[in-house]
Amino acid sequence: MVQWEYKVVPIRTRIHSGTMGGAGKPVIDDVENELNELGKEGWELVSVQDTTMQDGRIFTVVYLRRQKLPHKT
Repeated sequence: MVQWEYKVVPIRTRIHSGTMGGAGKPVIDDVENELNELGKEGWELVSVQDTTMQDGRIFTVVYLRRQKLPHKT
């Protein structure tokens, strides 16, 4: 049976409305790079949740999983 380990990561979302990327979409700094780094570590993105803190900061919380490696004895 496959066993999973999970990771929950808050990512500060910085959207520059004046800067548009390809296809007219806003540029979101560093999120893609951070997710690519986690992917290189074997993490798979399974869900995303936007969260607004009481002070107005916006975070994107990402939920990731990867297959748990068997313990070596």
